[in-house]
Amino acid sequence: MFDKLSGLKKIKTEYILIAVLAIIIVFIMFSSFGSKTEESYDETEAYVKTLEQKLENSLKKIEGVGNVSVVITVKSGISSELAVDRKTITENGKTTVTESAITVGGKPVTLKSVYPEIAGVLIVAKGADNIMVKMNILDAATVVLGVDCDKIQILAE
Repeated sequence: MFDKLSGLKKIKTEYILIAVLAIIIVFIMFSSFGSKTEESYDETEAYVKTLEQKLENSLKKIEGVGNVSVVITVKSGISSELAVDRKTITENGKTTVTESAITVGGKPVTLKSVYPEIAGVLIVAKGADNIMVKMNILDAATVVLGVDCDKIQILAE
């Protein structure tokens, strides 16, 4: 009877050890990928804040507009297209294609950065209760951001 109990304890201990190791591996994988996501998030957030500031500064200069607050939302983060080296090897009728990122100084070479599409814009402005001021704000926002007017909401302060 005691032999069966010690055998069960040994099996349970092995399962627990395997589960703990699996959790640690998953945690390490997500923590290493998380740093790239946070970097992309910070870069996207900085891009959006710059757009908001530029638009606010432009709108404040419009006649009849007082205090302005702008909030911009985007559909995704900034993505990059990396330079890759492709090698095609054909042996015994089997073709193998390998790709590897081209690096300079240990960093991958970026061919281009793709900025996120703007999902919506909220503008709260003093003076926006006047229809002419509101139309001028709308025109300026569509030109500065390059978005359709249906993505822009303007409210009076």
